[in-house]
Amino acid sequence: MARLVVVTALLVTGNASAQEVPTVTDPSKTIHGERSARAPRKLDVFAFLIGTWDGRGRTRLPDGKVAEYPVASVGRYILDGTAIADEMHGPYPDGTPCLGITFRQYDQRRKTWVIEFLNVSESFLRRQVHHGTGSVAVSGRTVTVTSESPGVVLREHYVVPDADHWVYRLDFSNDAGRSWNDGAIEFTFRRSK
Repeated sequence: MARLVVVTALLVTGNASAQEVPTVTDPSKTIHGERSARAPRKLDVFAFLIGTWDGRGRTRLPDGKVAEYPVASVGRYILDGTAIADEMHGPYPDGTPCLGITFRQYDQRRKTWVIEFLNVSESFLRRQVHHGTGSVAVSGRTVTVTSESPGVVLREHYVVPDADHWVYRLDFSNDAGRSWNDGAIEFTFRRSK
């Protein structure tokens, strides 16, 4: 108890300088946050997501028809500018809401990405890339995230032609990558803010 009183007295009187918490970036400065100088350079791979985006979605349905619908995305630097969170908003092809958010961070210590997708509409969390599974590859203006879930392998392609446009395309395989359903889902975005 005496120790708690001493710590409290130090904090109240302001004599706890050795215990001060470092200043962090105020997340309210901008709607999209700011990249921290402490963030790994690898985080720049996904910097194109930062901003507010409007777009069109296309999903190839099992009967071969294509459903088209509006989509939106908001990308932000989070956690004092050391990670990226990008939200996706749109409807499923049947019109019900589809909401999800992906968290992206580069683990410098392990030299690997940590990418997780939270599908709010369907209430599941999919670990896409982390130490030992999944991958991120960059080829020119295309970033490809490959991940595996039970019974399915996913390839997500992000094609970035310029600073104001990007395209997301999802391919999947139900036979461990022997054959692919290419372009099952495609979103085309343009910057709105």
